[in-house]
Amino acid sequence: MQEIIVEPIKVLIVDDSAVVRLGIRKMLATDPDLQVVGEASNGIEALAQRARLNPDIVTMDVNMPGMNGLETTAQIMSSNPVPILIVTDLDTANLAFEAISHGALDLLGKAEMNPENIHQFIRKIKLLSQIRVIRHIPAHRQPSELPTPSDPMSGGHAMDWIIAVASSTGGPKALITLINTLGSDWRTPIVVAQHIHSDFIPKLVEWLESVTPLVVCVASDQQRLLPGHVYLSPADRNLEISSQGRAVLTPHNPKEIYRPSCNALLASVTRRYGMQSVGVILTGMGDDGVEGAKAIKAVGGHVLVQDEATCAVYGMPLAAQKAGCTDHVLPIQEIGLKIRAIIDRRRMPRPLPGQG
Repeated sequence: MQEIIVEPIKVLIVDDSAVVRLGIRKMLATDPDLQVVGEASNGIEALAQRARLNPDIVTMDVNMPGMNGLETTAQIMSSNPVPILIVTDLDTANLAFEAISHGALDLLGKAEMNPENIHQFIRKIKLLSQIRVIRHIPAHRQPSELPTPSDPMSGGHAMDWIIAVASSTGGPKALITLINTLGSDWRTPIVVAQHIHSDFIPKLVEWLESVTPLVVCVASDQQRLLPGHVYLSPADRNLEISSQGRAVLTPHNPKEIYRPSCNALLASVTRRYGMQSVGVILTGMGDDGVEGAKAIKAVGGHVLVQDEATCAVYGMPLAAQKAGCTDHVLPIQEIGLKIRAIIDRRRMPRPLPGQG
């Protein structure tokens, strides 16, 4: 019987710091399935190495001389795409999120690059290297140019509903599109569980506020939900919605793989909003959000998932489809408009639980 030879995963390391490059190389060298095929200290070198070495995945710094990681990512993803993991310092997180909007798959803080996290780092490299990426043509459309229905959402009716969003790998870019297509007149509260390291949550909020028309904030315990606001779960605790319609921050369940938990958030909104709950599952690895989607469907709510063509990773949406708990599978640019249509069709407010 002929032995099957499995080629190692080829990694290109891009960082202007020789110390950081050496640290990443040493971590990757602990796994025989990974092979560092090259290094680059700036974007120009990275483009040349990408073309010559054809790596399976690139680790990309953001703040580099000459051509930075944002520009480099945009060029690679618009011409010769490859999975890219942004490895950055917290003070350049805004550029890192911009790089994700240009097609990078995920980000990792340099503070996380230590021996205690080596297994998680290697697992992330292996998973991301298997993702089939597509070309990302830079978009120049401004949020104000996005089409929205002319009939604005009335304040009272809009507050009878809730939009709960599950998001993971590639999610920040998808969130921008979703929020912008809902429009500047959007009034219904939006609650989001985004899988990301806790250090980056404030920077993600800052970035989303700068590129979308709504108020974006990190949810706080017992906070009342306001119209036209987007609330993100802090990564170190789960965000849930109480039967009184307030944000509640709860400890992680030790059995939960994904943090913050999308399942916990989606399931919780049914306590207050019942059939006027809308669950949205965006791009991401794994199956977080499926149990929460089932809970929404069980009370007559709606579940929409992002389609494969517009997902960075078609894991969570596919899992929801396979579980039979979805109503619509749509390109990300159509999900916001479909949500508006759903709420408009049911414009007469229905009694909330406990209101008779």
